[in-house]
Amino acid sequence: MKTLNTDVCIVGGGPAGMMMALLLAKQNVDVVVVERNANFDREFRGEVLQPRFVQMLDQLNLRSYIESYPHLKLKHGAIMKDSNQIGEFNFSAIDSKFPYAMWMPQPILLQALYQKCQDYPTFSIYFHSKVQQLLKEEEQIKGVITKNAQGEELEIQAKITVGADGRFSTIRQLGGFDLEYDFYENDLIWFTIPHPKDMDNTLRFYMSKPIYLVLPKYPDLMQIGLAFPKEKWKEIRNNGIGKFRGTLKELNPLFHSFADELQDFRTFTVLNSRVQYVKEWAKNGCLLIGDAAHCASPVGAMGVSLSVATAIVAADVIWKGLKKQDTSQEWLRQVQIFRSPEIRLFHRSQIRIEKLAIRRTSLLRTIGGTMIPLFIKTKLARFLQRKIFLMPKPLPIDSSFVFEK
Repeated sequence: MKTLNTDVCIVGGGPAGMMMALLLAKQNVDVVVVERNANFDREFRGEVLQPRFVQMLDQLNLRSYIESYPHLKLKHGAIMKDSNQIGEFNFSAIDSKFPYAMWMPQPILLQALYQKCQDYPTFSIYFHSKVQQLLKEEEQIKGVITKNAQGEELEIQAKITVGADGRFSTIRQLGGFDLEYDFYENDLIWFTIPHPKDMDNTLRFYMSKPIYLVLPKYPDLMQIGLAFPKEKWKEIRNNGIGKFRGTLKELNPLFHSFADELQDFRTFTVLNSRVQYVKEWAKNGCLLIGDAAHCASPVGAMGVSLSVATAIVAADVIWKGLKKQDTSQEWLRQVQIFRSPEIRLFHRSQIRIEKLAIRRTSLLRTIGGTMIPLFIKTKLARFLQRKIFLMPKPLPIDSSFVFEK
């Protein structure tokens, strides 16, 4: 078995893992990324990047670079009841400096971060490699053993191992990290349709039964997300595709052509709308970030923004820890101490919204049709929008992480 020594081994090449790798490589830290997939291609993974994500890019001087890659700017949102718009918001009214969210396919975002990583010789990545076990010495995690597509094993000895491998994290499982809570009541059923030429790039939230989202998708598609209680999708499948065609046609004329062409359920992708929080994110020599530590539901499309914020803070903590040769749980716990209040706040809000929206749809439709148009014009609504879509202040990181323009 071959052996590799590095400062940091990041397991998972998603947005959080790749952002952390880039920041550490910039600081001349030896960093190895282990990615189980053969490339960055992936479907229906957080592709809406909220203004707070743009805010983070701006802080790092990466905004112009990332925006040079293909994307859509999403400037408006609308709340719909059947075919009627009952509320709207404009990102420009929330903050003129960050007046839009972005729709960027995740493969494009990851490729952009990967290309930037290539500027730094201390960065390397192993695709199509799965973690088989953790290396441990007494109470210290010392790295991982991986196996690639050819069956070859590699021992990666690392001062710090980072689990950035998502909601089904292998590092979390092998490391014995316990969940504090795991809320799962609903599923989001995704599919795509062509973007009508006469329709603008507005995010639309439909208060129907079921509740659903219509999101512009780069370059010329629309992504639809139907929200169902978790046991409902199995029932729909058992009733057959013919009945579901009728359901889609009743929901929105946009879906007619798509429904007519449906032959089976293979077109749909099911995402468990899960909210998870790990009790302790750190052990000696090991740290969980992103969905591995704090998985958000699709409500508000906040997942990538929250995960990358944690990755940026963690990069700062890890870099400083390596300089003082401190990779202890106590040192790495600083990441959770700083990020936990915001994560818990968003999780509580998401759980409340999911319980209300899915289980009390009729009540929500009745009240919402009257109250939302009034509420969305208030100062309180504007305050809440700022709190959701923007960070209150820049992330507390060393200025040396900022890139030259």
